[in-house]
Amino acid sequence: MMLLDKFLETTLQNLGAPACIFEGKVMSRAQFLNMVCQFALALHERGVQPGETVGVSLHHAPVHLALILALARLGAISLPVHPRSPPRNKLRLMKQFGARRVVTVPPPANAPERTSQSPEVEVIRINELKPKAAPTQGGARMDLRGMLDYWPTPDTLGRIGLTSGTTGFPNAVCYTHAYWLHRILNTVEHCDESTRLMPGNLHLTMGNISAFAALLAGGVVVFHKQRQIESYISSIQLYAVTHAMTSPATIKDLAAALPLEGNAFPSIRYLRIVGGGLSENLVTLAKRHLTPNIWLPYGISEVGAISMADPALLDSNPDYAGRPKPGVQVEVVSPEGKVLGPGEIGELRVRVPEMPAEYYMNPERTAEKFRDGWFYTNDIGTVTSDGLVRLEGRSDDRINLGGLKLYPERVEAVLNSHPDVRDSGVFTVSDKDGNKVLVAAVVLKQADQPVSDMVEFCKERKLGGMTPRRFFIVKELPRNEAGKLMRAALPELLRRRDESVH
Repeated sequence: MMLLDKFLETTLQNLGAPACIFEGKVMSRAQFLNMVCQFALALHERGVQPGETVGVSLHHAPVHLALILALARLGAISLPVHPRSPPRNKLRLMKQFGARRVVTVPPPANAPERTSQSPEVEVIRINELKPKAAPTQGGARMDLRGMLDYWPTPDTLGRIGLTSGTTGFPNAVCYTHAYWLHRILNTVEHCDESTRLMPGNLHLTMGNISAFAALLAGGVVVFHKQRQIESYISSIQLYAVTHAMTSPATIKDLAAALPLEGNAFPSIRYLRIVGGGLSENLVTLAKRHLTPNIWLPYGISEVGAISMADPALLDSNPDYAGRPKPGVQVEVVSPEGKVLGPGEIGELRVRVPEMPAEYYMNPERTAEKFRDGWFYTNDIGTVTSDGLVRLEGRSDDRINLGGLKLYPERVEAVLNSHPDVRDSGVFTVSDKDGNKVLVAAVVLKQADQPVSDMVEFCKERKLGGMTPRRFFIVKELPRNEAGKLMRAALPELLRRRDESVH
């Protein structure tokens, strides 16, 4: 079975059941299926061919999911192109993966129509995707399988999944229809017909995977307005959301907007925190303000979920990333490739069932990361004797201060536990003698709030030589759509700082 087969099987079981909730309106499975069919037929009439890569640059809405399925029906490959990305990045991404068309939103009312950044790229507005012919099955709905002679196979490529790109331009893996379904069914726990799931950004791997997990289980996808914390809160409470995907940054925003104590989301059975910047303090914050049902995964865009810490495990071991999921192998290796024993720290390498064997269209990076059936994660950590995974940091983030090797994530976890600090980012700069010194960019919970002695705070928590030499205040840190810190951009914040704190 593949993605489209499972989608049809679930949809046709009850066409009147809800599929999505968007802007206060419920869309039935029949309506959603019709939308998929109409998009597929309209794109077919425009000449979209099997194997063609098409950019998807849409907002957070049911049409986004429907378009991905429509392209899959044609045997085309969907490429996520975030609407807020700079135009040059969009064009570079599309050129990199050979996309000659992009489906995007209509321009705002009264805004001047802009032509494509490149004559090589055809811009298709989503509101223009109306087929000339719309055959129906039984006079009530369109026939997704029978509308065209061609039907994709399990080995047909269907989706490009991008990495976070925190260390440069993103890499990508390409899903076959069979692997796509495998990943959907093995990523989100406890989805069934009672599920009401609020996904993250659909351009991100976890966002679209989780949304499809709810749809294929017969549940409902609930859409909120992205980057609006009030919409996030009201959507969960109004629609009794059971599953939600969120980032550490959103947890902090929620905690600031909600009462100091109490279960704000009693309907939530599964709150999954994904992305960078997580700490034990943040997990405690989420439990105290939001729900006790916190699920903390360790996963990678390239290969999917690796381990999972459920609520019970987080109660006893809040600083661990759980145990490997069924069928997943995790080993810790030294820089020389030697397999290390329990408790020893090194790079994590993983084997995940059905995982891709390469980066899409990037043989050089493939040779670095996919080796001998293993994926080398660049994550530094350890595995205990009873199988618990603990993460220390990223190998490419490791800092060497005159022989003292440290991971900035550990320092940031301490800083983020300060009562006045909302967020922090640690990096190095060179002093006048050319020596590296540790610096911390700090975001305060309240802009006019005084900060107590941060150096003393770090010393009390025994950071020692890992205590930053200098602290400075910023309004926000540079994070990508997945909530991961863009560490390479931090030195620029220092150059543009508004106020320094010593």
